[in-house]
Amino acid sequence: MKTVSVRTSRRWAGTGALALGAMLATTGCGGGAQPPPAAAPAAVAPVAATTGPQTTRAPGEPEDSGSPAAPGGTVGTEDLRRAGEAALKAVPDSKLISIESEENGRLWEVQVVAADGTEHKLDVEAGTGKVIGKPRVEAEDAGDKAKHRRRVEEAKIGYLQAAEKIEAQVPGGRITELSLNGHNGKTVWEGDVIDSSRTKRFIMIDAGDGKILVGR
Repeated sequence: MKTVSVRTSRRWAGTGALALGAMLATTGCGGGAQPPPAAAPAAVAPVAATTGPQTTRAPGEPEDSGSPAAPGGTVGTEDLRRAGEAALKAVPDSKLISIESEENGRLWEVQVVAADGTEHKLDVEAGTGKVIGKPRVEAEDAGDKAKHRRRVEEAKIGYLQAAEKIEAQVPGGRITELSLNGHNGKTVWEGDVIDSSRTKRFIMIDAGDGKILVGR
C-alpha cells in the first residue's frame, strides 16, 4: 500500500507540472493576458507660427503707418503755421508762445499772449485751421503776466522762424510741440520733433539769435 501511494503521488505531481507549464505558455510569465500592442499616435498637423498680434483690415484699407497725421494728410510747418495764424487772429494783438499737437494729431493746442501779458489757450483743428470754441483765459497773477511780456520782447525769432530752423535740423521730421521758455537766463524755443524713423528728437534754439543750443 505504501508503494502504490508513492507512485500515485508522483503521477499526480507530473500531471500538475504539465498543466502548469501549459498555463504559463498560454498566459506568459506575467500571470495574466498580455495587452494588445498600442496603436501608433495619429499624425498631428503642423501649426503655423505667428510673429505677433494679427489684425484684420477691410478690403482696400491701407496699412496703419503708426504716425498721426492731420485730416487730409496735412503735416509739417504749413499746418503748424495755419493753426498758429488762426489762434493769433482769434486773439488780436497777441503773440504765440506755445503750440502742441493733441488727440493723435487731430488738434493743435495753442497758447498766445495778449499785449498785457494775459495768456489765452485755444484748440485749433488740424488741417483746416478752424478754431474750436472760444479762447480760454488762464488765471495768472501779475508776475506771470510780466514774465510772458518779457519773453515775448526778448524773442527776436518768431514761432515760424523757430519751426523752420528746428525742422532743418531734422530733415523729414514733424514738429509735435514748440514752446517759448526760459533756460539758463535765456529765452529759448524748445521743439519736439518726430523724425522719419518715428523717434522723438529735442531741439532748443536761442530765441534771440536763432543759434542751436541743444540738438538730440
